[in-house]
Amino acid sequence: MQNPQRDFPVVLAALTTSRNPADLRAAVKKFYTHDASLYHPFRIVEHGPNSSQKILGMYEWHRIVSPNTTSNVDAVFHDKRRNVIVAEVTQHFHVQISPFKSAPSRHIIRIQLQERDKIFYIYSQEEFLHPTDLMNSVLPPLTPLVRLSLVFLAFMEVMFSKIWVFSLLLWAKLFGIGSDIQRGKVKSGLTRLVQPEDQETVDAVLKTMPYGRSGGNANS
Repeated sequence: MQNPQRDFPVVLAALTTSRNPADLRAAVKKFYTHDASLYHPFRIVEHGPNSSQKILGMYEWHRIVSPNTTSNVDAVFHDKRRNVIVAEVTQHFHVQISPFKSAPSRHIIRIQLQERDKIFYIYSQEEFLHPTDLMNSVLPPLTPLVRLSLVFLAFMEVMFSKIWVFSLLLWAKLFGIGSDIQRGKVKSGLTRLVQPEDQETVDAVLKTMPYGRSGGNANS
């Protein structure tokens, strides 16, 4: 690629929509370094001697399984200082033996480029998909179930956070939260203490309560 931001849509089309093996092989040889890597939710190709051949095999299998794949680059950004491309891509991947209609899936692709003689090659490629987009590309009828599960998990996280805050407020009322209570800066009364609208009390308690153990290594 001479101009990565301009040329990337052409590169992606060659990799994902080539109609014959010769064109696909030529595209991988032209755009990837011989030791390129690829990270995808379903597969990993590590850097190594002729690892681009493994990437070629992956793309060939994609074309066999879904010969009518379509890919559209919605946005692309080239960080010239870091030699990185980040692109948003909408893809229709349809397994040809599947009775279900294809659904669009959104991919975020991050590519580390390597420059040689003013030509840019793909050295590493990472693809990121939201769980709903991942399901759209595999089994679209199950996407609503995945979405419902994620909504439920979000609801549970919100509820657990409220329970955690309530427990801190109750603990502070029962055992005190230090000098602020002693000086009367925090309002008294259990009923007022546990009501969310009592923002002064909530703020005073939360400022004294860290999420984890203070000090030490956070990763220990």
